[in-house]
Amino acid sequence: MVDTQTVLSTDEVISAASEMLSRRFGGTPEMSDVEDLGGSGNALVLRAKVAPSAFLPHRSVVIKYNPVTGYGVDDAAMLREVVAYQFTTALAEDVRPGPVLLAHDLDRRIIVLTDLGEAETLADVLLESSDEDRIRILRSLGTALGHIHVGTADHEQDFETLLNRTLRHNPEYADHQSVRDQSLYRSIDIGLNLLDEAGLKAPDSFRSLADQAAESLASGKDRAFTPFDLSPDNIIVSKRLHFLDYEWAGFRNVGFDVACVIAGFPQFLFSKPITDKEADIFLAAWSREVSEVWPRFADEDELHGLIVASLIGWALSSVTTMHAGGIEGLVALASGDAEIVHDPKRSILRSPESGPFNEDELLVRQDLYETFDALARYAAQCGTAPCTAIAEFGTIVARRVHDD
Repeated sequence: MVDTQTVLSTDEVISAASEMLSRRFGGTPEMSDVEDLGGSGNALVLRAKVAPSAFLPHRSVVIKYNPVTGYGVDDAAMLREVVAYQFTTALAEDVRPGPVLLAHDLDRRIIVLTDLGEAETLADVLLESSDEDRIRILRSLGTALGHIHVGTADHEQDFETLLNRTLRHNPEYADHQSVRDQSLYRSIDIGLNLLDEAGLKAPDSFRSLADQAAESLASGKDRAFTPFDLSPDNIIVSKRLHFLDYEWAGFRNVGFDVACVIAGFPQFLFSKPITDKEADIFLAAWSREVSEVWPRFADEDELHGLIVASLIGWALSSVTTMHAGGIEGLVALASGDAEIVHDPKRSILRSPESGPFNEDELLVRQDLYETFDALARYAAQCGTAPCTAIAEFGTIVARRVHDD
């Protein structure tokens, strides 16, 4: 753990952001009506009005400040977020998934973005909408994701060039970038081991697709830019959908984005999970959008195989993340800095009869239930013997963690 820097006050963050914009665009931007938008973890996210100026054609901006946490992986995440915003800012407007990066300062850990305005999150929209409106918005989500994937599929080298250039100026973050990526695919194997230790022995077809999921994350096949963390509270619904929070962003297999939605957004609890009908409509919209770049995904069997493998990857990664207590714990397990401890009396995978469970455990188990239940329902659509075995196993795990 490194020493943390002095945390800036809101006034100091605003002053720094004004200075950054002045350095980038000229003039002296005057900011007013500062609004705290909240932020995950210890991040401070502000909206500020900007006085009209010929230098800066924006009436308001969003400022994100991430104080040093002392945890290398968390602190390195800001560098990846800056690189991701640089990459997406350079894209054509119709492909760009989120706001434009106006200014950044990695030393002061501040980024300034265009303001997307007042709008609801996808989480709010899905919770409050009618069944008909949910279908409409999930169809739009499928189209939007497909559009991002198609528009960025041939640009991975551009992203890597930006990332490597930034890392040359900030070499202290280099190791943490690879650790984050490696942790994602190693978490799949760890999750399988945790299921085994809990007495939940996966069939061969499940294990084979788990290996395929890990390999697809580590390989260069079927890749495009993805925010990866598709939490619905990081997706803004306005005239079009906008994606925020690029701390895990990069180029990865597109199946994981699609599976994330079909699984009901793992590690985000909904009171109204995604239904089979909604998942089918979302998937059809995505498939139509990407069929020219990846023609084989127009084939139902090919597409089903991709999604089942990716759902298995999400489910196992979620098991590992929940067991580890979060991303920091996941990285420690995947890098070998922490030992995988199997304690039947404290396992999140223990049977409902082995309670009582505290409030946090109940939330974790509900999340895992929704993920494995979604896997079981989707795998069952195939009808082949391997898919049937996967569906049955998904149901077994879902029942193990279902506490109602």
